[in-house]
Amino acid sequence: MKTNTETDYRKIPMDQLDSNIPQGRGMIKWQPFATMPEQYERIAQMIDDQAKCDSPSFDNEVLVMLEERLRRSIGETVILRYWNDGFEVQLECRVEYIDNRTQMVIVSKESEVLNIKFKYIYEIS
Repeated sequence: MKTNTETDYRKIPMDQLDSNIPQGRGMIKWQPFATMPEQYERIAQMIDDQAKCDSPSFDNEVLVMLEERLRRSIGETVILRYWNDGFEVQLECRVEYIDNRTQMVIVSKESEVLNIKFKYIYEIS
């Protein structure tokens, strides 16, 4: 058998190669950072947390004015801006009812009924 001085195994004929060489992994595609899916969830949570803001705080005078404006708007379509779980929400809806006991404002948008806590509403237009 002739000894080949070639060092690149791709250029050596198959019958001259050592048959004990392992085959290898083949064509396996790698996904970077896919070893820890919890890491993606935590990073997404951190990005969401950065976008959050604190709930608004008002003095009694502003709260009374908002409540009066809301009571005059029962049965009308208004644009409510309120705070919900760290985010500001703007909603065009119809004010249906104000529940004094639970301090909830019941509004409807198309066929959907929503309950919004009065203390989170900060603008009515």
